[in-house]
Amino acid sequence: MIPLPNLHAKNAGYLVNGEVKIVVEINDLEVIGKLDVSEESEETNQPLKKIKLDDNDAVSFDSLNETSPVKESIDVNGFQVLPSQVESVKCIFERHPDFASKFRPKNRHLKSTYMTVLLGLIKTLCQLPEELTDDDLDEASVAVSYVENGGLRLDWLEKKLAEVKAKKKNVETGKARLQRAEEELQKLNQKCLELKAFLEKENADVSEANVPLSFEDVV
Repeated sequence: MIPLPNLHAKNAGYLVNGEVKIVVEINDLEVIGKLDVSEESEETNQPLKKIKLDDNDAVSFDSLNETSPVKESIDVNGFQVLPSQVESVKCIFERHPDFASKFRPKNRHLKSTYMTVLLGLIKTLCQLPEELTDDDLDEASVAVSYVENGGLRLDWLEKKLAEVKAKKKNVETGKARLQRAEEELQKLNQKCLELKAFLEKENADVSEANVPLSFEDVV
C-alpha cells in the first residue's frame, strides 16, 4: 500500500505521464467460461487498460512480473493493519471514536488502503513545516478529500492541515524577514568598521598635531 502523497511525489518515480502502472498476478484455481477480450486488448496484450478511481484520477494496469510479499495483519476496529501501525490506529480511534462510523467500503483490502493513506497523511503533517513543499501540501489536500469520499470524518485532520499550511507560511515569511535583517546587519557592521577606521585615523592625526613646540622649534 502506497500513501497517495508518496504516489504523487515528483521524485518518487511512480508516475509516468500522469499515470501509474500496477502489476497484478492472479492464480486461477479453476476457470469457467471464456473471457471476452476486446481486439485492442488482444493486440496490446493488456487485458486491463485502466480502472477509474474517481473523476480525476485513473490508474493503469499491466501484466505481472513479480508479486509482493504478504505481511501479517492485525484487526483494529474492523481495519486490517500492519503490526507497526496498530498503536497509531488505536490512538486515532481513542481520540476520534466516531471518525469511521460512516465509512462505506466493506472490502478489507480497500479498508486497509484508506487507513494506510490516512496514516501517510498524518506522517506527512508530522514533518517540519519548512521541509514540506507546496506540492506536498496540495497532494495532502487531495488525499484528505479522497479518504473523506470513503466516509471517514476528517474534520480534525483538515484543521491540522490548515495549521501546518499556516505554520509553513509563517516560516517562509519569517525566514524572508531574517534574511533582510541579516543583510541590513551586514551593512551596519561594514559601516561600523569604516567608522572605526575613520576614528583611528582621526585620533592619530589629532595626536600628531597636538604636540607642543620646543624652544629650538620656535627659535
